[in-house]
Amino acid sequence: MSETKKVCGIVMPISECDGLPTSHWKDVLNIVEVAAKDAGFSARLVSDTFESNLIHKEILQNIYNDDIVICDVSGRNPNVFFELGIRMATQKPTVIIKDDMTQYPFDTGPNRYIGYPRDLRHPKMEAFRIELVAALEKSSEHSKENSFIGQLGPFQIPEVESKELPVGDIILQRLERLDRKLVSVAARASNNRIINDPRERAETFRWTKIGAKTVEVFIRSYFNTSVDNAISDILKTDAYCDLEISVKHLSSDHSHVKINGDAINERRFKADFESSVENAIPF
Repeated sequence: MSETKKVCGIVMPISECDGLPTSHWKDVLNIVEVAAKDAGFSARLVSDTFESNLIHKEILQNIYNDDIVICDVSGRNPNVFFELGIRMATQKPTVIIKDDMTQYPFDTGPNRYIGYPRDLRHPKMEAFRIELVAALEKSSEHSKENSFIGQLGPFQIPEVESKELPVGDIILQRLERLDRKLVSVAARASNNRIINDPRERAETFRWTKIGAKTVEVFIRSYFNTSVDNAISDILKTDAYCDLEISVKHLSSDHSHVKINGDAINERRFKADFESSVENAIPF
């Protein structure tokens, strides 16, 4: 039985970038794949079969699990840097490459890179291939102490795997939370929806308790989508996931919400619900 080859993931631009067509990056990919195979690896893009530029959880899983990763920062593609940052945090073997027309974005010494000519002329590309093969063979044997982060100091980075959620889901959840917060800040700034006046707040959120475990909330001046997204966020929390919430939109910015459950009697529930509506994305 033949031994399974280690996997070399490749992170790089895959479509037009920095004025260079898709065909250029395909040529670079072919050369990198040959070098990886010459070093004894099975090579493929971390994006694998995905054709879009979106960050999928399967891509993140590949970035985390691949035995070694080659990252081409040529053209300074944002997705490439995002994926490189995730890979560096794992302290697993990573080889950075770039073309001679891209300014190197790091000043830190341990971030050594291997250069190649943007015009892909043969003599220098052959020298690049040989150097890349050597770097792959050497890097695959490195310990975490020899990684980029390891060379900066003794850090203890917790393992990301979880029995309940795969690493890709965890990363995407945190990115989604961050994205929602950023969009929310921008939306609130443009629409001036930060309510500091208690009288205005009372007019915006009108609470009526209709039972031991049931309240009604009339919400004014917030888009229907903001209310819907706020309810979705509330139900995702451990404290309020058992609540039963129904909503009726009376107009584009006037909603009637009925909430049932033990958690409505929690001291912070009212403030948490109102804060969730204020911070929700309005689309």
